[in-house]
Amino acid sequence: MPRLPIPSDTEAFAEATRAAVRHILETRKSLPPPSSYLTYAGQAGARLSDLVEHLRYHTSLSDAESELAICTAARAANADFIWNAHVRLGLKAGTREEAIHAVDTYAPLDGLTADEALIIRFGRELLEAPRVSDDTFDAVRARYGENGLLELTAVMSVYMMNASILRVMDHQAPADARHLSPR
Repeated sequence: MPRLPIPSDTEAFAEATRAAVRHILETRKSLPPPSSYLTYAGQAGARLSDLVEHLRYHTSLSDAESELAICTAARAANADFIWNAHVRLGLKAGTREEAIHAVDTYAPLDGLTADEALIIRFGRELLEAPRVSDDTFDAVRARYGENGLLELTAVMSVYMMNASILRVMDHQAPADARHLSPR
């Protein structure tokens, strides 16, 4: 059970929260956590929702690439709720099971496509290493351009923030979810 209820557009919540809830419902047609929880901070929840929407659907990355990047962030954050949702979305978008397995188990990247290996390597360095190596930076920039480099950085980073919000709220994946492998 989450530590706080997901806000709604009712008098039980502050007007700033309710306005943010209305914005998310108008733009997303649902109230997904963690944006919904951030509506306790008013417009921050609405802005997070808008940013997530943009980074998922309006970048130069394909849906499969975006979902692989999100899964890489979910693995780094050990976030089962995000993992479960985005593995399903990734498979639907064309992310290969082999790439998802490599992310989940920290497997070597041999046998993956060059793009899959590059996204995962970049995410591992960005989110779990002391720094992104020059070789990885240069490879991502050469493949995706500066625009794609920063889009990958942003989508992975925003999902780390999402994972932090879910961790604070103790928002768990459902019992029948696809859980991350133990580290």
